[in-house]
Amino acid sequence: MAESPGEIVIGSVPYLNEKPLTRWFQHSDEGRASGIRVRYEVPSELARLLAAGEIDAALVSSLEYFRTPGYTIAAGVSISGQYEIASVRAFSRVPWRKTESLALDTSSITSAALIQILLADVYDSHPATIHHAPDLDAMLTVADAALLIGDKGMLASSEGLFTIDVGEAWRELTGKPFVYAVWMGPPERLTPHLVRSLQRARDWGVEHVDVIAAEEAARLGCPESVTYDYLTRIMDYNLDEPLLDALEEFSRRARHHSLLEHDPQPLAVTKAGR
Repeated sequence: MAESPGEIVIGSVPYLNEKPLTRWFQHSDEGRASGIRVRYEVPSELARLLAAGEIDAALVSSLEYFRTPGYTIAAGVSISGQYEIASVRAFSRVPWRKTESLALDTSSITSAALIQILLADVYDSHPATIHHAPDLDAMLTVADAALLIGDKGMLASSEGLFTIDVGEAWRELTGKPFVYAVWMGPPERLTPHLVRSLQRARDWGVEHVDVIAAEEAARLGCPESVTYDYLTRIMDYNLDEPLLDALEEFSRRARHHSLLEHDPQPLAVTKAGR
């Protein structure tokens, strides 16, 4: 719940790809005056906090929307990719068709489901899965393959390994983009006012992406060209009709492969107020 009267608390992942969506709240006068505070956690923890009512809305793995009836999605804003995604990658010591075990980064349910869909539909591979902390070397000592997301997924070395960029593989399989995360929450909390603020934050972040890229490059210890290219060319922060269609395609395939326990709920989207 909010810590002070009238305060709205939203939750976001602590990764490079979310920075253009939340930096406005801390680094602009308008954002600081919005009455909205951002709490940073990994996607799986955000899902728990949202379910417990400890936050009002969250930038959550897109599969969580279909797993948990009763939420609505904020219009117009997402973490998506049109083609390759760079920060969500799978690595294997053996060819993918021979993969018998897969260690999953415990941080994200959407990426975990996506790689299982891709292995099944592209390679007819159905490895047993285990959950593991995001350490590639350790993961590959206990499994044939591993999935990493976020900054570690982007910066991990693939030397000597078979590698799948899940965004690129999804595009090749379906011809569609992919939606990794959306802002969601109970409809009484994800209000049109909050949606408008989230859209304003996105617009401000895109306008200041050069500053964000420079700061994140210093934090991650990588060239600024890497973070700038990632934030401007690879990431898509919109949520238009093609992306909503791709989101529904993902839910259908997840249900087909028994990664959802029930038929997915239709998309419910809250638009921004005036």
